[in-house]
Amino acid sequence: MKKPMLTYILIGIVSIVGIGILISCNNKPKKETTEKTEQTEMTVEQNPYMDMRKMALTVTAEQLGFQIPGDSIKVYGIVSDLDMGGGTATVVTYLTGDASIYLSSGGGFIGAGQHESVQKVTKEFVENGHLISFKGKQFENPDLPTNGNANFYFLSNMGQTRITENISKMESGESEFSKLFADLNNVMTEIRLKSE
Repeated sequence: MKKPMLTYILIGIVSIVGIGILISCNNKPKKETTEKTEQTEMTVEQNPYMDMRKMALTVTAEQLGFQIPGDSIKVYGIVSDLDMGGGTATVVTYLTGDASIYLSSGGGFIGAGQHESVQKVTKEFVENGHLISFKGKQFENPDLPTNGNANFYFLSNMGQTRITENISKMESGESEFSKLFADLNNVMTEIRLKSE
């Protein structure tokens, strides 16, 4: 995959979310400068990103409606964090076809899995991810990625594992996780197309 592809997808996502935020901000009455400062501080405190991400990482198979036999291992979700240099995009995908994108800036797309085309690529992404989840490592804290990396969190009935890899390396095809990253790009592209 060519390097600019992820950049275009993320720019498209950020642009769509930004336009929505600008429209809602332009419809609000103007306030005094001191009130704007207080309002900005309140908005930062009310940013739901970390809470939503935490919720996505702690969803169980049972909550999604899956009964996985105790003698088997099944990945039922992948939460992917992408370092965007100053922010993070989190793509939440489940084997049910449910998919969302959360941006650390506070925007995002929730419930994109209601579209059949998004469900299809999301299920494929999680199923294909199951095949390489064994390469993930156990972790103590689900930290956000830095330095142009991506974190893939694999949710399974036997616990969670994480793979961390450099985005540029995956985009250029030099990583063993390039296929996983390409599949993730398919999910993000489909979400973006359905959100326009």
